[in-house]
Amino acid sequence: MLQKSQAPEPRPADRLRMPRWRDPRLLIGIVLVVLSVVGTWVIVDRSRSEVAVWVAARPLVPGDVIGPGDLVSTEVGLPEDSSAYLAASSPVPEGSTVLVPVGPEELVPAAALGSAEHLAGRLVALEVGGAVPESVVPGARIDVWATDPRADDVDPREILSGVDVLAAERDTGGFTAGGGSRVEVFVPEDRLGPVMEAIAAEHHITVAAVLR
Repeated sequence: MLQKSQAPEPRPADRLRMPRWRDPRLLIGIVLVVLSVVGTWVIVDRSRSEVAVWVAARPLVPGDVIGPGDLVSTEVGLPEDSSAYLAASSPVPEGSTVLVPVGPEELVPAAALGSAEHLAGRLVALEVGGAVPESVVPGARIDVWATDPRADDVDPREILSGVDVLAAERDTGGFTAGGGSRVEVFVPEDRLGPVMEAIAAEHHITVAAVLR
């Protein structure tokens, strides 16, 4: 009577054979494990480096006095020394003045606030005898031109370039004989002379918005 042939049982060495290093499945598994470990480390490291800092809630320009609602606290990850920015863990001194421009939603540098005596310029109100662009709002930048209406040769000259606007009032009607607008700007110290001369000589002032 014939007996059915049976497949030989696997040898112990076959059952215990380790997977080859060139096996794609093994390599993919190793890569996934490494990526998981690295991702976890990055998340933990980033969470440890997050600090609370002050962020500008609106455009801040030199000469502004910080008031309620001008700054908001937010937590950000700072890979470098966080002392370069204003920490929200400390209250902002009352009456702090903005020394350099800070855009909305930007971190406030520690050197951006100080006292008014540290300002490298002055706040000046300009009476503008004409239309003011709609984009001229607090936080905007403008160029300012002056024209001597009594001169035989009307030649406008630029007296300010890229200065920060603190306030703008349009069509007030009470600042010039024919009505007009008022724009308050921060004037650097080295440009105060030409600006004050133009104001004293009652030159016609016009402004142009600087597009960002």
